[in-house]
Amino acid sequence: MALPTVDPDWEIRAAAFHALERLVARHGPTLTWDTIQQGFELKGQHLYFATKAKGIFRPKEMRGAALSIKTIIPRGNRPVPYEDSATDEGVFTYKLRGDDPDNHDNRLLQQAWKGSTPLIYFLAVEPGVYQPLWPIFIRGIDRERLECTLSVDDAALTERELRVPMVADARAIEIRRQYVTVQAKRRLHQSRFRLEVLRAYEKRCAVCRLPREELLEAAHIVADREETGAPVVPNGLALCRLHHGVFDTDLMGIRPDGVIELSRSLMETRDGPTLEHAVKAFQGQHLHLPRRLEDQPGQRFLEERYERFRRAG
Repeated sequence: MALPTVDPDWEIRAAAFHALERLVARHGPTLTWDTIQQGFELKGQHLYFATKAKGIFRPKEMRGAALSIKTIIPRGNRPVPYEDSATDEGVFTYKLRGDDPDNHDNRLLQQAWKGSTPLIYFLAVEPGVYQPLWPIFIRGIDRERLECTLSVDDAALTERELRVPMVADARAIEIRRQYVTVQAKRRLHQSRFRLEVLRAYEKRCAVCRLPREELLEAAHIVADREETGAPVVPNGLALCRLHHGVFDTDLMGIRPDGVIELSRSLMETRDGPTLEHAVKAFQGQHLHLPRRLEDQPGQRFLEERYERFRRAG
């Protein structure tokens, strides 16, 4: 595996990475296409992350490898033009464009591969919604299968290795990227779970009805690390960050009938208005449930989690 080399378009590439970091901090791990297509600024110049028409993109201001790649999930029952895969544990698989591995777009990927150039991967999680992964590197290109394999890396380490000449162990970099890619796939599953749960709860907290999506999280009723903790909507609750924290620390329980119950230690704590009005006031209240019965919390999930709450108390 070749070590990273200095990318001549690095200033634009780094500006795109930093702009994405700010967008994710503001909007959460998934971004709508409307947000992505607003682009970013560099020295008074407006640039774009990607284009809607093509999956492989390089801005006209750049001369080297691609800046980004993008998958799509079509609306309705339209077929997916390029079936991309995340099946292998340590890599993503991305289909080349068309049936000629040497066409213009695919050559942009070849340049990224040969130069160990970091890219942005806009991975569709539903129509019009993407999870950006960056920096992502091409591990190899299979000309016969018309596809390439991709690995995500640590942004801070990548920037240091590209900016500062250093001796790096290629095998160590490969192992690191395999690990980071596995973690990225887990975040991807979590993002999909969050989108489905928040949609079911109409983007409101099930406890306090807070309607700000950027402050909402998808809580597992039974933790996903447990054997019975399936990543399905009936095992999820849309909670604001405050109530998610209270729930995850077993200071709040949900009875199987959907009634909120707070721990004795929390109810006996005396403090300011946040605790009194934003937490303790919901003792004995019912959860706000999804309209569709199939999206409402599953009885077995509630029973298992409530038993844990009782033991913790």
